[in-house]
Amino acid sequence: MKDLLVRVAIGGMLMVCGLICVAMPAQVYSFILDLTVVYCLLNCVYLAYMYSKEKKKADLLFSVLSFFFVIVLKEYTHFPEWIIRVTFGAYCLVCALAMLVQYVLHVINHIPGKIGFLFLTLLYALLGGFLLFNPEFETGLLMRFFGLYFVVLGIQYLHDAWESVQPEVRYRWKRHIRIMLPPVLCVFFPDWAIRSVNKYLSEGKTPELYDRKMDESTPLKVMVHVGPEGFQKVGHICFAYKDVVYSYGNYDVTSFRFNQTIGDGAFFNVPLEKYIPNAMRAEKNSIFEYGIHLEEEQIEEVERQLDLLERRAYRWYTKIEQEDGYDNFAAYRHDYPSRLHYRTGAKFYKLKKGKFKTYWVLGDNCAAFIDIILGQLGSDVLSVRGIITPGTYYDFLETEYGKRGSPIVYRTIHPWNDQLAHDYREKSRKFFA
Repeated sequence: MKDLLVRVAIGGMLMVCGLICVAMPAQVYSFILDLTVVYCLLNCVYLAYMYSKEKKKADLLFSVLSFFFVIVLKEYTHFPEWIIRVTFGAYCLVCALAMLVQYVLHVINHIPGKIGFLFLTLLYALLGGFLLFNPEFETGLLMRFFGLYFVVLGIQYLHDAWESVQPEVRYRWKRHIRIMLPPVLCVFFPDWAIRSVNKYLSEGKTPELYDRKMDESTPLKVMVHVGPEGFQKVGHICFAYKDVVYSYGNYDVTSFRFNQTIGDGAFFNVPLEKYIPNAMRAEKNSIFEYGIHLEEEQIEEVERQLDLLERRAYRWYTKIEQEDGYDNFAAYRHDYPSRLHYRTGAKFYKLKKGKFKTYWVLGDNCAAFIDIILGQLGSDVLSVRGIITPGTYYDFLETEYGKRGSPIVYRTIHPWNDQLAHDYREKSRKFFA
């Protein structure tokens, strides 16, 4: 009920704010500017007070910077407008670059259906260039655009809330346009969620870690990972079918290009019963696991897709396999494929041709790989092309899980901490018994 009320409140606020932005863009912009000035002044006073008490140089520095920023806002009233225009323009150019790289990779790998990427590249590039190099662009127009986006997103939130209170009648996903939050906001959703869970645990409370809506077997499971530090916070997503995990990524260090953003696409298979304990104990990952109900024809389609995937794959051997280094594991500890194979027996495969032959962090990544299965079931996460992250999928899975008749019939949270990781096997046996 709490999640439902939060979703309704967010949807309502987004719609109200969006309509105000559309109706009064100049007034909204002025209000935001005045609010920023007031906040910076209060922050300046607060930090100055903290410096007088604790004598921290950082407090004094940021207090001066806050005051300086207020002067800039008052003297150069178009500066915030420039920030908004340049930030949004730069974001559009990043999207254009992501689409262009994906287009080039599809041309190299002879993948059909690449014209859409070229069209999006041109669209994003034109919009980004217009924003960056046209100083006479009216901020009001941009505010109206944001307002319309807020209204549509608010409708999506309210629609999801409405569906979550409908009678518990099983429905199937349908492929249609779905408006999502920007990837830059979604990217840290799993990290924020697991922080909330761990906070509950540290306070001696018991959050819902194991929640099953229906008592039935689910051959398909989707797992969203999040680690404790660095790039691990962005997360990873994979799936398991009949308790065999399929996980895609950029695993071959010899193929890394452009700071590991591009490389040979590879996936591995490993039993689920070995994979989750290893992810928690050895890799220190927290995992959100979702069980998805499949009907008979959907099972056949999933198996057909997996058969197609495996037919265009060939066995790739990790360093520890190539060099027969099983007696010297320490030398391979920093190579993830080697240590995963050593600890779990995971087998890695590369793609000979077609989609996912080349990994691209802002295109054909682990989240896009999930779509070869969920897309066949009607999931609409990738129906609007753009940068998709594990956080985007996490937001979709959580939303769908909250609906009574959703195909997602259970959710299990595996939060990493020393005690829970140690006790995982016993807890999982009791849960799945």
